[in-house]
Amino acid sequence: MIEKFNKNLFTLFGIGKLPASGTFGSFFTLLIYFILQKYFNNLTIIILLIFVTLYSLIFLNKTIKNFKQKDPKEIVIDEYIGQMIPLIACGNNIYLILVAFISFRFFDITKIYPANIFDKKIEGPLGVIGDDIIAGIYSLMIIFIIKYNLL
Repeated sequence: MIEKFNKNLFTLFGIGKLPASGTFGSFFTLLIYFILQKYFNNLTIIILLIFVTLYSLIFLNKTIKNFKQKDPKEIVIDEYIGQMIPLIACGNNIYLILVAFISFRFFDITKIYPANIFDKKIEGPLGVIGDDIIAGIYSLMIIFIIKYNLL
């Protein structure tokens, strides 16, 4: 039962099976963010993000073993984790949310150092999630630059 729950969670309830699963996973995260942001404060969203990240680091390894690749495209919880990082700084500013989405996808796809190290050389949950956390941090930096210099 826990294995089925984990597979559903880590594939974001089947989104990982779609083509362009990373982009759909990031977009799904936007929808989750809109719901969370409406009903909860940032501290609660951050606590949830930390919980999901720690849970994934602990339990993702067993789910990954059911796939042939070391970083299966069906696993998109890493997109949720990475995409949520810059969103927390966006509030309800749709412009910043759009920038967070586009910049996260850019950094997630290009795997700029040190994300490329996590992607290519680190195996297991840390390798799967690490490059997305770095992409999320890079995107967060873009949000901060825009937020505190242009708005």
